[in-house]
Amino acid sequence: MAVNREVGHKGARRTQAERSAATRAALLAAARRLFAEKGYFATGREEVVEAAGVTRGALYHHFANKEDLFKAVFEEMEHEIVAHVAEAAMSAKGPLEQLAVGSQAYLDAAMDPAVQQVVLLDGPAVLSWEVRQGIAEACGLGLMREVLREAMEAGHLEKKPVEPLAHVLLAGLHEAAMYVARSPQPRKARREVGGVVERIVGGL
Repeated sequence: MAVNREVGHKGARRTQAERSAATRAALLAAARRLFAEKGYFATGREEVVEAAGVTRGALYHHFANKEDLFKAVFEEMEHEIVAHVAEAAMSAKGPLEQLAVGSQAYLDAAMDPAVQQVVLLDGPAVLSWEVRQGIAEACGLGLMREVLREAMEAGHLEKKPVEPLAHVLLAGLHEAAMYVARSPQPRKARREVGGVVERIVGGL
């Protein structure tokens, strides 16, 4: 009987963990949709709770406040963008070509209205530079450092301090993406800024 109770207890705990994960996922999905459609400042906490089909208590169990929820959505989307960029870059042969292809893939991601609203427009307005920098360290900045180091080690790029170069290039890509996001003609802006980025990367 003791064994049965233990198995039952473990099963209950797994079920509780699964329910908790499902609740968090529902909150993230609802918040992501609302933040993308309406923007952070026009989205209320009650809207998120209702859209997720959970209680207000569930929201505060998983997230300290609306900003904390936004941070989780922002981070999730940043990881998705980096995965998209990395996948595109892997189709290229050498590190410099990977940098060129990956840069264009990043600009392609900026064409997504959800990315524009959440990551590019609301992100800097809601999250501090320190928070966004911490997320960048785990996402795009690490990928940029890796590609630059490989290019230098392979002799395709003159050896120079990697850290400042990685920061400058990533900041430039972010501004290029912002140009697309803020433009009334995003497709035209994407073509224009894509050519500029191509020339910058080609001139390294």
